[in-house]
Amino acid sequence: MRRARRIAPVILLVVGLLIATVGASSAQDDQDVFRMVSHGGVGNPFWIVVIKGMEDACAILGADCAWLADPVDNVDDMAGYWDDALAANPDGIGTTVPNPEVIRDAVGRAAEAGIPVIAFNTADPNAGTDQALPILFYIGANEFLGGRSNATRVLAEAAADGVTINRGVCPIQEVGHSGLEARCAGVRSVFEEAGIPLDGLTISNDGTESAGVLADYFTANPDTNAAFFLGPTPAGSFNLYLQEAGRAPREIYATTHDTSSEIYQMIKDGYLLQAIDQQPYLQGFETIMWLYLNSRYALAPGGDILTGPGVIDGSNVDAIIELTAAGYR
Repeated sequence: MRRARRIAPVILLVVGLLIATVGASSAQDDQDVFRMVSHGGVGNPFWIVVIKGMEDACAILGADCAWLADPVDNVDDMAGYWDDALAANPDGIGTTVPNPEVIRDAVGRAAEAGIPVIAFNTADPNAGTDQALPILFYIGANEFLGGRSNATRVLAEAAADGVTINRGVCPIQEVGHSGLEARCAGVRSVFEEAGIPLDGLTISNDGTESAGVLADYFTANPDTNAAFFLGPTPAGSFNLYLQEAGRAPREIYATTHDTSSEIYQMIKDGYLLQAIDQQPYLQGFETIMWLYLNSRYALAPGGDILTGPGVIDGSNVDAIIELTAAGYR
């Protein structure tokens, strides 16, 4: 699986270059139309990178593309954006699937119209069952494996320090979000194997409010010395709590998912052991490229394309910071 992840982006970049040079006139004469429907948008730094990937692929193809989403994360409004996508009579649609029931009717209408659909970033939790959406395949991270990676890293680092992990907590900012739930499930699987309790905790996307929830939790559970955060905003809430509580690095062995300048600094300062990187640029870029290849030539990979989990830690964070400044990470 690791080999496939490394090769696929290279293949698609070569395909893109070929399309740019050999197929430019075709793209101009018969413009492809693609739409991307997501539960998040430009108000979240994470999605800006996915959007850049989409825009770069569309520029290579000369395609008519649009990102359809609320500026901030909003699952419930996806059905309306799907209606907008279908109204464009596109050649293909990429979609996130944080809650399949919200978009089930719309994806079914796309299938009836013969419009290829690829899931990106958030997989259909019902994939492989009779409840699966009619989607070709998934491009994104394996969130369960990302959770396992974080939990394994915490236990390894604590053991190296001669510290026993007594209890962990996995705060979730959007209860019911299939991708976030899978991240915590991955952590839980490792902790259950090790016989260590793991608490769930509901927080929100309000950073200050969530910092207060964390403060209350750690006051009530002083034995908890491992924490697993699921994105930039929760990691920022944790950072606020740490600073207000005056806690030192490695008092709580902590990890997160995704990236932000604050997360990078927390890694450099020792407050986070690692962040799981799902390479959002590739999710936008590869989704458009595969929609093109499928709609034009009925081509598809032999399965899902995994863009993660990758790991950002003290060994590579400086290089990732440079790539982030360029808009690719």
